[in-house]
Amino acid sequence: MQSLKKIKQIILHHTQGENYSINSLKNFHVNKNGWEEIGYHYVIGNGINTIDGKIYSTRPEKFIGAHSLNQNKNSLGIALIGNFDKTIPTKKQFNSLLKLLIKLIKKYNLKIENIHGHNEFNKQKSCPGKNFDINKLREELNFI
Repeated sequence: MQSLKKIKQIILHHTQGENYSINSLKNFHVNKNGWEEIGYHYVIGNGINTIDGKIYSTRPEKFIGAHSLNQNKNSLGIALIGNFDKTIPTKKQFNSLLKLLIKLIKKYNLKIENIHGHNEFNKQKSCPGKNFDINKLREELNFI
């Protein structure tokens, strides 16, 4: 895996499937996509095949991710398990995401404007889902 030089942004995703476990996600990314590891740096569980709200560190932050074409060299990827075109994140997922983002914003001296949905870079995708309210997330981060 290539080293990540400077983190300038964080890109948020949904898995588009609700029944993923970390092992099934890894199997898909490694065996089907041919990647060295899960493409996201973090995955947040939804309580179906993962612990609701648990933050799984799936790719070391020091390595380039495989989550957003042309953006991987300067970003961290975080995926929440679920399909947010159909549902919304669980309360535990949302709260865990907030805590993780606060930690990463401080660690890498980022601004709230550096938090993006995957769909901001790939207009053909709805990711992190049409029911994922990124503006609400940014507002919550502004109060912390």
